[in-house]
Amino acid sequence: MTPTGKPDDDHDVERPDPGQPAQAPPPPQWLNEQPGSAAQLLPEYDGEEAEPESDAGSSEASEGESSGSGSGMNEAMHTVVLGGRSPAPGTGPSDEGTPGADAAQPPSPAPPVGQPPSTGVPPATSTDIPAPPPFPFAQEMPDATQVQAAAPPPFPYAQEMPDATRAEPFPSQQPSAPPQPTRGRPPASPSQSPPAHEPFPYAQQIPGAPAPAAHEPFPYAQEIPGTPPGQPAAEPFPWAQQIPGAAQPGQPGQDAVQPLAPPPAIEEPWRTQGRQARTRRSIKKPLLIGVAVLAVAGMAAAGVLVVPGLIEGDGEDEGGKGAKLAAALFPVSGAARTDGRDQKITDVAAVGSTVVAVGGETDALNARGIFLASSDGGRTFKSVTQQGTDGGAAPPGGIPDAVGGSSRGWVAIGSLPGLRGAVWTSENGLEWRRQPDAVGDAFGKGNRVRRIVATDTGYLAIGENSRKGDFTDSQPAVWLSGDGRRWEARVGDQIGVQVSNGKFALVEAAASGNVILLEGLVTPDSGKPGPYRVVWRSEDGGRTWSTSDVPVPKGSRGLMVGGGQAGFLAMREIQSSGRLYGQAFTSKDGKSWTKAGALRTSDYKRTGRVIGDGGGYAAVVVRGRDVMLSRSADGAAWKDAGTAEAKPGREFSGAALAGGQAIIGGREPGGGDMDPMLGVWDAAGTAVPVDLTKIPGVIRPDHSVRSAGATDGLAVAVGSARGDAAVWSSQDGGSWKPAQGLGAAFTRPGPQQLNDVAGGAAGWLAVGYDQAVPRRPLVVTSKDGATWEAADSATAFAGGKDGTPITYAAAAGNAGYVIVGTQGFSAAAWFSKDLKNWVPGAGADPRTLRGAKGAAHWMFDVTAGPSGYAAVGGVQDAKGNQPSVWSSSDGRRWTAQQLPLPGGVTAGHLTHVAARGNTLVTTGIAATAQGLNWLGYVSTDGGRSWRPLASPSGDAVVSVTALTATPKGFAATGTTGSAGATDVVSWTSADGSSWATATPGGTGLGGVGDQEITGLAAFKNTLLGVGRSVDGNGDQPVLWSRAS
Repeated sequence: MTPTGKPDDDHDVERPDPGQPAQAPPPPQWLNEQPGSAAQLLPEYDGEEAEPESDAGSSEASEGESSGSGSGMNEAMHTVVLGGRSPAPGTGPSDEGTPGADAAQPPSPAPPVGQPPSTGVPPATSTDIPAPPPFPFAQEMPDATQVQAAAPPPFPYAQEMPDATRAEPFPSQQPSAPPQPTRGRPPASPSQSPPAHEPFPYAQQIPGAPAPAAHEPFPYAQEIPGTPPGQPAAEPFPWAQQIPGAAQPGQPGQDAVQPLAPPPAIEEPWRTQGRQARTRRSIKKPLLIGVAVLAVAGMAAAGVLVVPGLIEGDGEDEGGKGAKLAAALFPVSGAARTDGRDQKITDVAAVGSTVVAVGGETDALNARGIFLASSDGGRTFKSVTQQGTDGGAAPPGGIPDAVGGSSRGWVAIGSLPGLRGAVWTSENGLEWRRQPDAVGDAFGKGNRVRRIVATDTGYLAIGENSRKGDFTDSQPAVWLSGDGRRWEARVGDQIGVQVSNGKFALVEAAASGNVILLEGLVTPDSGKPGPYRVVWRSEDGGRTWSTSDVPVPKGSRGLMVGGGQAGFLAMREIQSSGRLYGQAFTSKDGKSWTKAGALRTSDYKRTGRVIGDGGGYAAVVVRGRDVMLSRSADGAAWKDAGTAEAKPGREFSGAALAGGQAIIGGREPGGGDMDPMLGVWDAAGTAVPVDLTKIPGVIRPDHSVRSAGATDGLAVAVGSARGDAAVWSSQDGGSWKPAQGLGAAFTRPGPQQLNDVAGGAAGWLAVGYDQAVPRRPLVVTSKDGATWEAADSATAFAGGKDGTPITYAAAAGNAGYVIVGTQGFSAAAWFSKDLKNWVPGAGADPRTLRGAKGAAHWMFDVTAGPSGYAAVGGVQDAKGNQPSVWSSSDGRRWTAQQLPLPGGVTAGHLTHVAARGNTLVTTGIAATAQGLNWLGYVSTDGGRSWRPLASPSGDAVVSVTALTATPKGFAATGTTGSAGATDVVSWTSADGSSWATATPGGTGLGGVGDQEITGLAAFKNTLLGVGRSVDGNGDQPVLWSRAS
């Protein structure tokens, strides 16, 4: 390497001494921080003025280094933000998450510099809904389900998969790789991002569990200068959450303790309504506070063997005949301005006329990957359904961050909930298969991938690695593979590039034939001039490197390299007469460079990306008013080839050239959420229309029905629609009308969702969350179920030194109404007799509700019975999470009882509860040596004493999603099967002790994809169930009606 004597901004004659690799600059903040000035976004640009060009043509020193002015979009074009933006809500530590050093609330996780941390969520213990938003975002709850004893080895993690888990040299690549560095796997710190994919619990976190550092899909947020400030960034993608305390894939658990998956979300049906003797259940929302997600997902993550089917019992189940897909039955207001979810195109790649764009869609509780493919050079796209390792549908939750390909195959790399890595492969770019989890272990916690390039012999990915997992100790990393399934990681000096007396970070990679170029940013040790850019070259797939001396004209700054079949092109910025322009250099082999033409355009700022194919090159140019594409067949003559307006908040994160078309992907504000952006321009610069809203499978508007409740004459269902809270009512259980929210009852900035509902003498009460990050209480009331108003402005729901309250469940009883949830590390309850005046609950002993760091308490569900109220959840002690029950005769004063764990269970907590007369049933999640499974108890004396309840499904692994009392006893639903292919299982019992099992199947209850019933309510001699069905064609509500 031959660095110049000036910083990366300006190149003169001399070059500083080469430097030793050290830690790379801290990763950029993806949505967390967006500097208002483009200059501030360039790590190497310290505000030094570039010297006037003295001889643009002279190459006093050739180097692989570049510099400052050109970096903006140049950091591999990873997220160019058009328009200044304030940090995304919740992206940094929140007051809620860090109330103070002594606060009982867990400290908020340090957001990985690049993306907001994921939120730790209480176990998604929803009785009828997927777990509500993460426990307290940024609040830490005890590891709700930590396997402490003989924790089972993580599913595929730490287990060796043939041809998948072990990095092997490329076929035909002989030299043995140096020992692979051991990645540090510190406990994840609590995150504040919205919970990970929730429907199937593997993305939620048990309270108190340190939240993993959020995964940062788009490093180096960059901004185009001169654009007006944009609106706040949308909630960070939630795919980076994990079960509290759970060991990350491929990494040993903390203190050998394996976190237990969140308890299955069950329904809390035993709330007694008003003075009526008849038991009613207030369906519980998915309240897996801080727990991993639904049991099924959690189980899969914990290595539990999931049984795909159950033996049918002889319960009174009429099968799935009464179930139907119910999007039309639960109408959504036509006034909705957004789809309620965030989408983004994270990267784009092309091989010949085949173009692939990847990205994801997320909301507070869900995350899914998006693959778009085009076989006509980007003129038309179609959505591609991912396949699993067995050829069926891939499990949900994985979101690809980078994609690359060649004529021999394609690879995409991304993340799964819990900060696990994920790898997808394709033979032709048109059909994609997700590889086993073990393949993605190389990209798990502590790793970020920025770019993938493919050669004739394999693949190379670049990014960074952090032993701590928070990227404060970031080091450059590359991953090598010959087939996309076996990966070898090389970190820091293992990469094999020569850097002396300094540290370096990787900026870009490009490939042409069998040659790979790697661009780095070197920061010399203190006292040395810099930073500066360096380019290295490899002919053996990235195993050995030599310096590539890109010419450095005097007075130049910046560098961006790119390439394709036509060869390589490097662009430097040169200042002449006060104006900047780009100077191109071309090379066929990456070794010998020739000065080419100048790229001049008005208001030129920098070249953010260089892309190429067999027909030439294209430069993505950042200008003050827009982003411009400039094309050249040989690098000599350049012509404008299209522009993308610099809208506030618009981000570009990927680009590709496919013959006549240039394609750029990213995202842009959508009026309250973020929408995907995919721009295509032909060779003449004319925009090719691509409407992503009209491509099936790209955008799935939020429309969820999470829970249901009923009184004698009215049934009410709650959930969300296009990002706002939603309520529907019915007098017959078959036809439903949307309710009206007065003022800000349903519609507020950011996402809202209602997760539980209860009806009583004074009217109706529904609770949920407001805002995904940080989560805040959402409490609404109604006299008639048709018109609702907000009640969470009451002083009782205000946050304090203990943190911000999180409301999970509600019940109505003889004394009045009760809400339960958490506040910081403590369990919390609120009571009202009339739905107007609310008071916080208290413990008979101060320790009844109050928790502390390492000893958290949480309530997930509540019900009402003849003797008062019962709430369930868990407490954390030195042995892990323990199932707990709280009882109160008046809803104000509570006593606690910790239940003993059944034999063979090492930890657990409760998520659902229901009551019928003096019989109470509660279920949750248990951690055993074999993994996660059912945990249940029954009481026949009003909750004074309890005995363990064996799983009705025997040895089958199940996750409870709803529980309620009926005129004939009790009913519950759950799921069985692997994530991505879960079916509904149903249980009924006359006495709470003996249960019959059935697998109804049919539309909305079984088949392709995931199905779940998250809410149950007994109504007019029928049992109503609400939930969702998700497959490759969409995500929509399910309504199930059968005899009670």
